Amino acid sequence: MLKKIAFFTILALGFASCEPSEKSHTELGALPVADYQMTYIDSNTVQLTSNSTENPFLFSWEIEGVGTYTGQTVDVFIGDIGVYELKHTVFNQGGSASVTGQIEIFKDGPQPCVGAVEWLTECNERTWKIAPQDGSLWVGTPSQTWWAVSGNVTVDRPCTYNDEWTFQADGDMVYNSNGDFWGESFFGFSPEGCYPESDLVGPLAGWQSGTHGFEIIPANNDHPDQIKVIGLGAFIGLHKVANGAEVSAPQTEITYDILSMTEIDGKRYMEIEIGFQASGEGLWRFTLYSE
Repeated sequence: MLKKIAFFTILALGFASCEPSEKSHTELGALPVADYQMTYIDSNTVQLTSNSTENPFLFSWEIEGVGTYTGQTVDVFIGDIGVYELKHTVFNQGGSASVTGQIEIFKDGPQPCVGAVEWLTECNERTWKIAPQDGSLWVGTPSQTWWAVSGNVTVDRPCTYNDEWTFQADGDMVYNSNGDFWGESFFGFSPEGCYPESDLVGPLAGWQSGTHGFEIIPANNDHPDQIKVIGLGAFIGLHKVANGAEVSAPQTEITYDILSMTEIDGKRYMEIEIGFQASGEGLWRFTLYSE
């Protein structure tokens, strides 16, 4: 019996020796409470600021399809229209907590300022006109010229050669007719010639001066670099020329191939082309310049 009592006494002492002292306990504290504020800096950049409490020391932001960011305040650029899921997680000594939300982007962002974008905008803005030279308005096939402007073009067609297209790095294209336009029987004006812009009324009003959008479509195996102009009435060159047709009313978007970009005596030149026949044979070419 004495042996059994001694054994249990030793066992109890062993358990007691394994019990940690009060001094070794660590109080982790309360979990954090996750919260945040979102502010739009511009149409494609949001600022996210954590308002989380309980002394967080690490801040994480996960934006679906965009990326993960750290910091109590972060600025995030999102280039494409859409709704993006957001998860904000914070950490403190007690653990972590998360809150979710959404970021809505209403406008596609500007393209990187390289290549044709830089050529058009100089990473700020640049204004272009139809070049005052023979052949700057041209129509034909890959092997044949049907017609090309020649002679004193700025005198013969002043309302075409004073048109201006200002391309801006943020993706806007501002068209300025400078008060007049070249009217053609194709869309209701006879004789052909210069008319005041105020005559573009009703369905034709989209061709008046205004702001549209543009984007550069990079070259691939099927096409060279292209300019797409976007918005009712957006065009370059002549109003009537659209993809696959000559039209008598404004279109919502038109795409042009960029054939060449050259610089001569400090002026930039660009030749663009568009097929206006379903067969693909009929082509319009426009040569623009910028000082």
